[in-house]
Formats: sequence, structure tokens, C-alpha cells
Amino acid sequence: MTNAGWYPDPAGAPDTYRYWDGQSWSQMTTSHPPAAAQEPTPQPPQQPQQPSPPAAAPTQFPPQQFPQQPQQSNQGGYGAVPQPPTPTPAYGTGGFSGGSGGYPQQQWSPQPSGGSGGSSGKVIGIVIAAVLVLVLLGVGGFFGVRALSGDDDDNGRADDPSQSESSDSSESSSPTDGTDPTDVPTNTVAPTGIQCTGGTPEPAKDPGATPATITGGGLTIPVPSGYTVDVRLSPPHSFADGVLVAYKSVEENWITEFAVGGLPRTNGFNDVADAAEIIMKCLTTNDDIYEGFSERKDLSNEAITVDGKPAHRITAEIKVDNPDVVAEGDVTTVIVVDTGDTATFGLFLGVATIGEPTSIALVDSQIKAIKVG
Repeated sequence: MTNAGWYPDPAGAPDTYRYWDGQSWSQMTTSHPPAAAQEPTPQPPQQPQQPSPPAAAPTQFPPQQFPQQPQQSNQGGYGAVPQPPTPTPAYGTGGFSGGSGGYPQQQWSPQPSGGSGGSSGKVIGIVIAAVLVLVLLGVGGFFGVRALSGDDDDNGRADDPSQSESSDSSESSSPTDGTDPTDVPTNTVAPTGIQCTGGTPEPAKDPGATPATITGGGLTIPVPSGYTVDVRLSPPHSFADGVLVAYKSVEENWITEFAVGGLPRTNGFNDVADAAEIIMKCLTTNDDIYEGFSERKDLSNEAITVDGKPAHRITAEIKVDNPDVVAEGDVTTVIVVDTGDTATFGLFLGVATIGEPTSIALVDSQIKAIKVG
């Protein structure tokens, strides 16, 4: 069975990859899969002499019947006021964004075996001999003679002050304490296909456009003034169950939002810190949310308490390179809460536009207002 990973889209979309979880194709596509999700290219066992396939023959992947599903129209980032969805062919041609968020993955292909053991032994011997010669030349004649003669007298050897100072400096230096913004996430956990697309985001009930609060995953938050609730914005949040979104337009193709939903533990969400990192990565590799993703810079990554329950928060600047968007990107907060439900974690998303202090402050206010239960 083919290993899980990113493969060229079997639907035929150019420069597009789709995630294969080892048993079936996911709904996720990308032109540049995230580096964290890459796995080593599998090497097949040595085969008897067989004719090579034609150069133009496509790589064969496990057969999968793609069901026709309706797809939410791309809103460009978080998008403007949503429009009714239009049915499109399953697994559209849109892929994950490129930029610093990911790199293309090589297709699996048979590789010729290495050279014979005898040849490798000769090469190793030559390399060792060359290294020994360079070491002897570098030490110098005097120390070389002492080494060859077996003289163990070390009285003539002087300590090198520069080496001591260098060693002391290296030992005294310490890594960052993690409080400064960083472009490299400290948690290297990689999401699986089912974690990013295995949720059921459509809510069981439409609360209407102007409810006082919205609830999902055991979390309840107030709907801020000027925000509208629209269940048509739920489907892109394919990593969660029963998602409700309150949004506000920033420009034609950009919005801010607050959302709540549930993360099913059966999809592999077992730890709130790992779950928060996974959701952040699912967001940045989802073209329906951040088309043209180019950079992520973590501003905070910490364990917190939400309404007396253990939780984990990640806040990051997420930047996009999208000609249809004026905004530089978002300051996005992901909070995963252990509500005590053995089947589901609670999920909160707070999204504010970079450079909008009022919007950013509103996210902090909403976090303080989260209620569990």
C-alpha cells in the first residue's frame, strides 16, 4: 500500500498535489505541501531486470473513486460577504499556497541500487588515508615525529587561550527564552489529512444572522457589534465539527472573524498544545482561508486557562501574497480547550487584520469572554 503523503492530483490539475492518508484521498490540495508534513521518499526493494516504463507514463496511485461534492467558492483570504455556494467538480484545481509555508514533494519512483560493496570499501579507504595525511601535515613536523615515536610527554604542549575563551563563550550563551516572536514554530507536530479535513463543520442549526452569542464545541462567545453570523462560512473550517462564524468585512476580499467549534478526538486530537499547532498549520495550508500564504510569525505560544479549564493558545501573524487583497494578513489566535468532554476539544478562533489595533484588542476581549459549558 502506498505510504501517506502528498502526490500529484489524480484529477489531473496541473502543479497540484493531493494528500493520500494511506487509504483514501483527502479534500486537501496544494501546489507546495508544508515541509513539516513531508516524509522520506520510500525506496522499493531491488527488482529483477525489468523494462523501464515509458518516460511519459504517469505514476500510478491507489485507485479512488472521487465523489462529486459541492465546493465553497474561494473568498480570497477569509473573503468578503459570502455568496451562495455553486456546485463544482470534486477536488477542484486550487492548491495550497506556496511561499515559505511548504515545498513540493518528489514523486515516488524506482531508484537504481548503489555500487558494489568492494567499490565502496576502496572509496572509504582512500578517504581515510587522505584525511590522515592532511592531519599529519597540519600538526607539523615536530609534533608528527613525537606522535610517530610514541613519545607521551605532554609537558611541552601549551594551552591555547583563544580556544579556552571560545569554549567559555559557547557554554555561556543560551537560546532564546521563547518570548520573542519567531518565524519557526516551536512545535514540529505535523497534521494528518483527516485532522485538517475530517471534521463536519456545518452546524446542526442556523442561529440566524444576529444572535447575541454563538456556541460550538462546548464554548460560547458573544457576537460583537457589527459582526454577522453566516453558516455559509462554516465549510472552509473542515478541521472541526459544528462551526459557527461571526464575521465583519474589511475589504472586498478580506474579513475578520470569530469562530467556535469542536475538535473530534477520534481524528487524532489528543493534546491541547499539539491540537492548537495542528489547527494553525491547517489554516495556513487552506486556500479557502489563506490563499497566497507566505509567512507565519508566532507572537505567543502558551498554556492558559479558559473559564477554569486547561487550554493552549497560539497567536501568530499570518501574511499573504495575494494580488486580490490589500491587507498584509492577519493576527490569528487559535485556542484549544479541554472542556472535560471525552469526545471533543473546544476550539476558538479569533482573527484580526494586521495593523488594526482596535480589531486586535477585540480578540483579547473575546478571549476573556469565552464560557465553557
